[in-house]
Amino acid sequence: MKTALRNRYGHFADAGAEYVIRTPETPRPWINYLTNGDYCALVSACGGGFSFYKDHRFHSVLRRGMHVHLEDVPARLWYIKDEATGEVWTANAHPIRAHDAFEARHGMGYTRIESRYRGVAASARYFVPPGVDAECWTLALVNRGRTPRRLSVYSFADFVLGNVSLDLNESQIMALFNEAEVRPRHILYHKRWWHGHEGWAEVEGEWPYRAFLTATVRPVRMLADRNAFFGPGRNAMNPVALEPALLPRSGGGGKDLAGVCQWRIELPTGGEWRVEQAIGVLPAHAGDGDDRLLCSLQQPRTYEQAWSRTLKHYPEMFATVRVQTPDRSINAMANWWNKYQLTVNFHFGRGPSYYHKGQYPAMRDSCQDAFGMIPLCPALARANLLRIAHFFFRDGRACGGCNRIGLPEGGSIKVDLPLWFVLAVVDYLRETGEWEFLDESVPLMDGGASTILRKMLRGIARMLDLRGPHGLPLIGRGDWNDAANAIGAQGRGESVWLAQFLHLTLHEMLPVLEHRRLAAQARDYRRRAAQLRRAINEHGWDGEWFVRAFRDDGRPVGVRGQTEGFIWINSQTWAVISACSTPERLNRCMDSVERHLATPFGLTNLAPAFRAPDECIGLITRFRAGWKENAAVFSHASAFNVVARALLGRGRDAVELYRRILPAGKDPDRYLMEPYAFSQFCAGPAAGREHGRGAYHWLTGTAAWMFRAMTDYILGVRAQFDGLRIAPAVDPAWREFSITRVFRGAEYRIRFRNPDGVESGVREIWLDGRPVSGQKLPLPTARRHTVEVVMGG
Repeated sequence: MKTALRNRYGHFADAGAEYVIRTPETPRPWINYLTNGDYCALVSACGGGFSFYKDHRFHSVLRRGMHVHLEDVPARLWYIKDEATGEVWTANAHPIRAHDAFEARHGMGYTRIESRYRGVAASARYFVPPGVDAECWTLALVNRGRTPRRLSVYSFADFVLGNVSLDLNESQIMALFNEAEVRPRHILYHKRWWHGHEGWAEVEGEWPYRAFLTATVRPVRMLADRNAFFGPGRNAMNPVALEPALLPRSGGGGKDLAGVCQWRIELPTGGEWRVEQAIGVLPAHAGDGDDRLLCSLQQPRTYEQAWSRTLKHYPEMFATVRVQTPDRSINAMANWWNKYQLTVNFHFGRGPSYYHKGQYPAMRDSCQDAFGMIPLCPALARANLLRIAHFFFRDGRACGGCNRIGLPEGGSIKVDLPLWFVLAVVDYLRETGEWEFLDESVPLMDGGASTILRKMLRGIARMLDLRGPHGLPLIGRGDWNDAANAIGAQGRGESVWLAQFLHLTLHEMLPVLEHRRLAAQARDYRRRAAQLRRAINEHGWDGEWFVRAFRDDGRPVGVRGQTEGFIWINSQTWAVISACSTPERLNRCMDSVERHLATPFGLTNLAPAFRAPDECIGLITRFRAGWKENAAVFSHASAFNVVARALLGRGRDAVELYRRILPAGKDPDRYLMEPYAFSQFCAGPAAGREHGRGAYHWLTGTAAWMFRAMTDYILGVRAQFDGLRIAPAVDPAWREFSITRVFRGAEYRIRFRNPDGVESGVREIWLDGRPVSGQKLPLPTARRHTVEVVMGG
């Protein structure tokens, strides 16, 4: 396949590894995240965007605009000026829209933009290479016209250093702490005052990094003063500094910062010109390697080598799991963009994007992102789980955040957080068999240290202690539904969903306890799980579906007869995932989900929408009806439901819902968001004419769960402590499909045949030409295994 799934703005190419955009006029800026795991640059199809190092809140590099989701500025700009006529245009076709041809390509770790105007062909490329904390820009020009051209070329970047909240609120004061040192081949930037707190705080300190700009071709002039570049009353459309022959001479100290380079070139007919530049970070205090890095980034060969590393990095990483189905859109997403989006979330949590400035890497999100990463790269997942493990207290509480830069975090009022850590760690053990990981000793937030296993057990014990009058866990100020934050505000409200999650967690821990010969604790967990199962079914079943919660005063949330929010998705989905009820009830509640929550774009997370605020339920009732958690099509919760459908063997339903969630098939003029990245939600039916509009792109736990939903539950290849379980649940029209999966250091090439067109069930399995009894492949005995699976009754 060379091209898959096309719309009026673009299409997938290279078997889905690239998305080609044919016009700069997309419904919203369609962006890419370029990252090596530390430095991150958000880049639109027109070069817009911003960048940061490790933590966007405190180590920003390039500025994020207030209305970037609409205006796509500031941007990484290449201005071109015809010296003969004075006409100025941008190689990005943005913000000056003059272009005769345009094409942008987003790929794994890079974005390329090609344009042509008045005979000058321009090719801009942006990437963030492994091993270098910098974004690399390349511009190549070719004179396709019939006459020689004299041109001035300018690169422009809008710098903001360090704490982004201070820049947003006190930009003019913060400019007084700026420094810029303009040298012949580079500019160094520094912030003389900085702190790692949100908002103003009179704390002494300087930004622990310096930013830099350097290039392979020596500019005729460099400028670090943003105001001198734009001029009074001007903006990126018409900078005053482009009018004279040369940029003005101006330092950047005590002013808003920019990075502007000017080159003056002559291009004969057919002539070519090329420049590379880098923007990145160095430690605040000069080290022995700083000059070497800057000198290397002034050599074209450095960029060639960095580009080669970038092109190899993600294909090699993603090769550990590869799928092939009859659906090209599924293949493009599952093999490339779903993994890439998952990787971005894994490194940086839920911030930032074009739609919100983002938050700290949150505990719940980070655990789920690690869960998603485990089959792709267990070593990366392990490192993140160790980092996350630092953010626990002696009493089992977890912090709301788990930042990457060593800042202290406080305990969270969200009660479900420790269970997500358990879920991820147990999954890591299944994947790797590394039982020693449980013995890693990690500091506690309130002093001392504890092993991973003790932290898991203490978190579960705390949850078991916090029970309400129905025997269900207390919901406190919210569980997964953060905005349902008033149901248990007085300390008596209970969560049926959390009971289901806890029931699952107790069963997940049983093999761990048995391996550690903790028989008494295993018996207690079985007893506690049985109690939860009884409470869920006795108090939480409403006849057609499961109740969501009980308020502080004992009234249920999510039952028949209520006019708003009478059914919530998660307590149906997780009833199935946790196997906490009978098959008859589980299938009935899933039928209710489809009957009440289904839309062409996925499933709403509740119905009907709340129209009036309810102070006993919380913030969720104050969102506009059909938006966010108030009856929007919440992609993350819909992804959970794909897993549940597959677990019930409802393969047709699982694949059909998976397709509904996919961004690739949505009408871009309604959806607005990128066709290659999941958004957090789409507006629900209660939003009226805006139903189906995407919101909050890229940063969502949907990426982790859609990846695992496809590989582990639809294709049905799931890691177990003693092998790989094979339990596909597919569209019966799929007669052949396959997955290649690395497990415990061995590559399993698994080919499925479905001659009878069934949804689920396995008739026979052959491993390296020999039949396998049951549905589990044993642990590997060679570096490669070939598996044939025949589906059937």
